[in-house]
Amino acid sequence: MKVLASVSLVQLIVQLVSARKAIRDRIPYDIPFGQGKPEDVGRDMWSMGSGLAAPWHTLAVHAAGVVLLLARPRRWVRKAVGWLGALYFLGILWERITLESFRHPNKETTPLIASGLALSVAMAVLGLGGRKRCSGTTN
Repeated sequence: MKVLASVSLVQLIVQLVSARKAIRDRIPYDIPFGQGKPEDVGRDMWSMGSGLAAPWHTLAVHAAGVVLLLARPRRWVRKAVGWLGALYFLGILWERITLESFRHPNKETTPLIASGLALSVAMAVLGLGGRKRCSGTTN
């Protein structure tokens, strides 16, 4: 669980850096079923997030998951963080800026998006993987 906690912590940091950049550069969310306005990015971080980061409430749940993984590792916490990674992956792929960033790489956004995708996959695999520990006893 320490590896999952570490990967999850790095993903949280990437999300926070991405949120800061999105607010500073006014990068709104732009997904198939809705689009924000550049002037509303700060407000939209409370509901839909931005083009680069999940909303604040999701990041708060993510932070709580990291703390629980470190303080009281439980199977349900591992699974919850894994599902969060899967949701991050889908959310990042939905954003129009993701495709634009890979078509026309940008030295600021492309690394944030690429690392967000890679870390979300790692969170999902580590959290949802069926890896069982051998404890020497039967369940």
